[in-house]
Amino acid sequence: MSTRAQSALDPRPTTADLPASAAGASPASEADAATNAEATRAPAAAPTERSGTPAPTTGDTPSAAGAQVPAQAGPAGEGQPDVTVIVAVYNTMPYLTTCLESLLAQTLGTGRMQIVAVDDGSTDGSGEALDAFAAEHPGLVDVVHQANSGGPAGPSNRGLELARGRFVFFLGADDHLGPEALERLVAAADTHGTDVVAGRMVGLNGRWVPKAAFQRQRHDATLGNSPLAWALSNTKLFRRALIERLALRYDEDLPVLSDQPFTLAALFAAGPVSILNDYDYYYAVRRYNAGNITYRGGPEPRLLGTERIMALTGRLADSPEARDRVHRRHLEGELADILGPALLELEREAQERIVSRVGTLVGAHANDELLLRVPVAARIRLLLARAGEVDAILAALRFEQQHAQLPLVVRGERALLDHPALGDARLGIDDRFFETDESLTRLDDLTAELALDARRRPCLTVTGYSPLPGYGGPVARVWVETFRPGGSGSAGEQFVAHQAFVSYAAAPDGGTVVTARVPLGLLLRQTHLGAASGPWSVRLRLLGRATTGGRTHEVQPVRCAKPVKLRAWRGSHLFRVSAITGAEGELQLAAAPLSLVRSLKRRLRPAPAA
Repeated sequence: MSTRAQSALDPRPTTADLPASAAGASPASEADAATNAEATRAPAAAPTERSGTPAPTTGDTPSAAGAQVPAQAGPAGEGQPDVTVIVAVYNTMPYLTTCLESLLAQTLGTGRMQIVAVDDGSTDGSGEALDAFAAEHPGLVDVVHQANSGGPAGPSNRGLELARGRFVFFLGADDHLGPEALERLVAAADTHGTDVVAGRMVGLNGRWVPKAAFQRQRHDATLGNSPLAWALSNTKLFRRALIERLALRYDEDLPVLSDQPFTLAALFAAGPVSILNDYDYYYAVRRYNAGNITYRGGPEPRLLGTERIMALTGRLADSPEARDRVHRRHLEGELADILGPALLELEREAQERIVSRVGTLVGAHANDELLLRVPVAARIRLLLARAGEVDAILAALRFEQQHAQLPLVVRGERALLDHPALGDARLGIDDRFFETDESLTRLDDLTAELALDARRRPCLTVTGYSPLPGYGGPVARVWVETFRPGGSGSAGEQFVAHQAFVSYAAAPDGGTVVTARVPLGLLLRQTHLGAASGPWSVRLRLLGRATTGGRTHEVQPVRCAKPVKLRAWRGSHLFRVSAITGAEGELQLAAAPLSLVRSLKRRLRPAPAA
């Protein structure tokens, strides 16, 4: 590998603050729309072939690591495209066709775009499809053919060598874009001067995509102040000047997880990032045969990638908040998943090797305070790995498999996981590590009904069932939010928080029935001010007491008991309030002002003759 493409993930000390290259890919648990090359194919070093228009590389010599990236706002220079879209391809037919068609449909226009498609030794006709596409669209597409490289990192690096655009966008060959995606992404980067722009993702065919990162539209996001750590795929718009200044390249030694370190290094160096949630930008597709690389990475290749990612994070994080967010994401994502049920199927030697490597990572990168923020069952497995307790981890996994809902024991206002390791003097795990407020989210049959209260005011009554006796003990506060995910303009998500009056009653089977009465006066006020037109979804939020972590939990979806329309007053103003059922059965509320004159005329109108 050249000096320019040398791995940034080597834990040995370096003289630069930022890596000479970086590599990584989305984790299997996250299913970020990673490039989908075969993870297990043998590497080869055969020469490459190109078809399409030549594209000279630029910016081979990076400036000092601390230098600022030129803003480069505004339109590209003559002959320079705004965006280079890099598509790494390995056996992705027929999804590849949809992918390429989505690029032709971009409102940005093909004149402002360069497509670089790298065929990594496909055997299903993908390479021939790329050549035909390039022939049909001369000057738009550069196609590279190469032998199997062993993963998506190599094709991505070849694409970067040919990129000419002001910006670079990586697109999975079995995924596709919304028609306005590139135009909106480039406009946001130019308007706000951000070097990285992330657009809202949509999962298709059951593909998991990160949602928390896109709940709010903003242009000041960092790894320390936002959920960006849970959206580390490379499926973002990157300013190419940033990539070339840092000489970022993918680590070709990683068959999986080969885009996360690349993305992390860019995010750490970029400063504020734009997050857009006003449009469906990226459609991440799960193949019907689950053939995406995201779903096929084995535990030890994924562990190798995670080791390098966590070492990189420890070296580059510019604040404890950013470091802990990224580490937590990999503790409860990658490492907890590697210690998941599949571990039971491995040979004993492999089990011991994996537990030892995970334990080393936990010991090096996770203090007790950080572990207490990880979900409780995963937390216990990580603690057992840190202690080298292979048999205890296997017993914990069998315990989890035997219980669809993990049992809890309530001690005063503390809810603890009733786990085999709880109270085991030999293991010596403190009881506080078993404390959980996950019981707060365990509300079954959560439904809501809209009606007028005794004073003719609209009121939402939310009911749910918890199998936990004394459920109200761990709860410090309950409220309901009406929200719209996208909002309008740059505001992102819009929501109104409503106070809930909560009561608890013992159920015959020992559980708890929870009832929350929620007056909707604030929603009517927003409607009167003209800020609440259209349907609003509903979610329940619960704040745990300090003894259970003091975290806020979002409970969704709230189901609609029955659709209803009613008229309600707020002061001297009349409104129509409706409860309707959304596309997935969730409750939605809509409120609109009514004209008193029209309402009276309608009531006084004579009934039609029979």
